[in-house]
Amino acid sequence: MRDCPICPSESRTKVFDMKYAIPEGWPLPLVIDWYECDGCGMVYGDGDFNQELFADYYKNYYGYGVNGPDSKRQLTKDADWIAAHFSTSARIVDFGGGGDDGSSLLVDKLKVWGFAESHCVNVGDEMLAECDVVYASHVLEHIYDLPQTMDVLTASLKPDGLFIVDVPDSIGLLLHWRKPILDFNTKHLNHFTYRTMTAMFHRYGFELVDHNEYLRDGGTCVQYHFKRLRLAQDSHKHILNNTYETLKKLDQIGEPVNVWGLNDRAWHILRSCNLEVIDFIDNDPAYRGRTYQGKEVQEKPRNDAPIVIIAQGQGGRLIHNIVKAGWRNRIIEI
Repeated sequence: MRDCPICPSESRTKVFDMKYAIPEGWPLPLVIDWYECDGCGMVYGDGDFNQELFADYYKNYYGYGVNGPDSKRQLTKDADWIAAHFSTSARIVDFGGGGDDGSSLLVDKLKVWGFAESHCVNVGDEMLAECDVVYASHVLEHIYDLPQTMDVLTASLKPDGLFIVDVPDSIGLLLHWRKPILDFNTKHLNHFTYRTMTAMFHRYGFELVDHNEYLRDGGTCVQYHFKRLRLAQDSHKHILNNTYETLKKLDQIGEPVNVWGLNDRAWHILRSCNLEVIDFIDNDPAYRGRTYQGKEVQEKPRNDAPIVIIAQGQGGRLIHNIVKAGWRNRIIEI
């Protein structure tokens, strides 16, 4: 019995089965039973077969990738993207990317561009370590031993590494129904949706950072980008770095100023800086009659001192409004 490949639930419901009359001697199942996990909703195939049977098939009959026109266009596009976002010293692994001729188009292109550490690793082969990118295009839907494979692949990535995965979009295939059994066939054992794909990667500590849909051979597919992100810790690091750099800039001013804009970032910065402030300015009606750090908040400048803008993101708009109003104060945007 095959357990759910993406969650610990042992409860499943059989939905239907598919029977095939395959050529004599081919290492593929005659029947695949399709189950829905009662815990997470993942749809997956099971039956009288295992990973070894499929490994034999892919090695001797097919290969995981098909280097057809649509596939080649997508692989070329992805090679271009990787080359634009990573240095040539990056270690890139195309997992299961050997096409019908045994070669990886992605790896071949990257090597031409100087990516000496680009490799194709077949399913079942020893995986490289300390990878910057693991790329798995139309492979995971074929894997029977998916949890074991995910253990190996996720462990091979550097802490800040990127996992790129392409699979058929089961929801898109269902809704548009151009390819009646593209997902339910003798080779696709894992029936991914957006929800189940992201749930699987969450188990390994990965967050979705990007995704896009595309057509391959008339069928809807999705590419996902996953990274390990520590939301609170990494956000804190960004805030600390930004606060440190901002306070350094403010310490260099050395003269009395006005501060325009009382937003969350300003509140945080002004709690820690030693800036000599004449007036705090903000024309938000909520500040009418309010005080900030003991000073009445003003709607416009009352002096010729420089105006410091500690913006959260609207700095350009504030500067435009100041210039438009004709105030001559020197502007210091932080």
